[in-house]
Amino acid sequence: MNAAAKHSQAMHFHARAGEKVRNPALQRALQKARPLFVGKRQKGLASLAEDGLDFTNLRSTAENIRNRVLADLDVWLELFEERATASGAEVMWARDGDEVARLVVEIAQKHGVRKVTKSKSMLSEEARLNEALSAAGIRPVETDLGEYIVQLAGEPPSHIIAPAVHKSIGEVEALFAEEHGRPQQARTSADIPAMAREAREVLRQHFLSADMGISGANFLIAETGSAALVTNEGNGRMVTTLPRVHVVVTGIEKLLPTLEDFATLMRLLPRSATGQSISNYVSLLTGTRARDVGALTPGPSPAGRGEMGAPLHDGQVPEGPEKTVFILVDNGRANLLGSAYQDMLRCIRCGACMNHCPVYFSLGGHAYGWVYPGPMGSVLTPLYTGIENALDLPHASTGCGHCADVCPVGIPLPSLMHRLKEEQLARGLRPWSERLALRVWAWVAGRPRLYRWLTRRVARYLDWLADGTGRIRIFGLAPAWTAERDLPVAAGKTFHELYAAQKRK
Repeated sequence: MNAAAKHSQAMHFHARAGEKVRNPALQRALQKARPLFVGKRQKGLASLAEDGLDFTNLRSTAENIRNRVLADLDVWLELFEERATASGAEVMWARDGDEVARLVVEIAQKHGVRKVTKSKSMLSEEARLNEALSAAGIRPVETDLGEYIVQLAGEPPSHIIAPAVHKSIGEVEALFAEEHGRPQQARTSADIPAMAREAREVLRQHFLSADMGISGANFLIAETGSAALVTNEGNGRMVTTLPRVHVVVTGIEKLLPTLEDFATLMRLLPRSATGQSISNYVSLLTGTRARDVGALTPGPSPAGRGEMGAPLHDGQVPEGPEKTVFILVDNGRANLLGSAYQDMLRCIRCGACMNHCPVYFSLGGHAYGWVYPGPMGSVLTPLYTGIENALDLPHASTGCGHCADVCPVGIPLPSLMHRLKEEQLARGLRPWSERLALRVWAWVAGRPRLYRWLTRRVARYLDWLADGTGRIRIFGLAPAWTAERDLPVAAGKTFHELYAAQKRK
C-alpha cells in the first residue's frame, strides 16, 4: 500500500454514502448550496461574453497551455527551480505525503517555530500535515474560514473551495461557542456577518503570533519563479507575508510557463469556482524580503494595516518572509505523465465538476473517503491511492457528463472513469457476479435476434411488475435498485418497437 492510501477511506464509499444520504441535516445543507454554485458560474460565464470572450475558445486555449506544460514538465520544473532560487527562495522536492510532512516539520524545528498559520492547501490534506505538526509539538491554525470551521470540528474539508459547505449555522455556532469560550446562542443567517467577525478577531491574534506560514499555490509561474495564490478572504496574504518563514506546498503539475498564461487561466478559474470575474485577492509571491525582486515581491498594505484590516506590530507593514521554501510534491503525479490518465493533471482545482454533480450533492464530500470528492475525486483517488483501494469511486456517477461540460480545461472525466472501470474488470477487481453478468450481456448483445427477443420479454415483465404505475417498488431480482427508491420503467415496449411504430406514422 502506498503512502497516499494509508489513511484513505475510499474503500468504504458504499457504507459512507448510505449514511450520508440518510442524514437530513446534511441533505438540507447540500440542496441549499447547489443552486448557488450553479447560478454563480452561469453569471460568471455571462460576464465573459460581455467582455467579448468565448468560453469554448478560452477553454481550448487553457487546455493547450496546460498540455504544453505537461509535455515538457521536467524542463519547466528545472526553469522554475532556477528562477525561484535566483530570487532567494529554496526549492525542495517530495516523493509523497510522508516526505512533505517530514520536510515541513524539519523546517519548522530548524527555525524554532511553535505556531503555524495555514492558508487552504489541498496538498497539505494529502500529506496530513496538521497531524504531523501537532505530533511535533507545533500548533497548526487554519485561517480560511471554512477550513477553520472544519478544523474545530476535527473533520477534513467536504469541498475543495467551500470546506464547510456541509455545516449548518447552528453547527458552526456550537463550534465557535466551545472554542471561543462563550455561551451558545440562537443564530440565523442574519448573524453570519457577526460570526465571521468573531472568527476574524480570533484569527487576527494567530496571524500576529505565528512563526511560520504554510500555503498552497493555485499556480507556479516558471518564468519568474513565483507562486500564484488566489483567495477571497485575504488570509492568504497574511499567512504569506507576516510570518518570518513561508513554505509553499504544491504539486509538480501546477506550473504555467509565463505570466501571460496565468492571466489566461485567471479568466477561467474564479468564474468556474465562485462565479467571480476575478477573486478578491490575487497574489504573486516571489523570493524573500532580502532580495529586490520588483513588483512581484509581496507588497505592503497602506496605513500599516494587513489585508484583513488587522493592525500590525507597532504600526509596521508586512515586508514578506525572511525565508521562503517551495516544496514541490509528486505523490503519484509523475506516474500519470504519458499515461492514459495524463489529462487529469490539467486540473486547476476549481470545483466546477463537483458543483454540477448530482452524486456529490446527494452525498457530500466526506462519503468519498479521501482528499478529493466529486468527479475529480472519482478519478484522482484511485490513481493516487491505487485502483484496488477505491473500487467504487469510478462508479459514483450518473453518466450525465455534466462534469466534462463545465470543466474549464476540458478534462474528459466520464471517459477517465470509464477507463478505470475497464481496468478494474481487466484486473479481476470487480465482484465475480458483476463480471459474469457483463459476459452474459456481451454474449447476448452479439446476437441481435436473441437480444431483441429477450428485451421484448424483459420490457413486458418490467411493465407487469410496475402494475401500470410506471414504477417498480420492489424488484426481487436486483433488490438494491429499489432499496432506496422506486425504479422507473418504460411502457412495456423496447426502443426498437417504439422506433418502428414511429416510422410507420
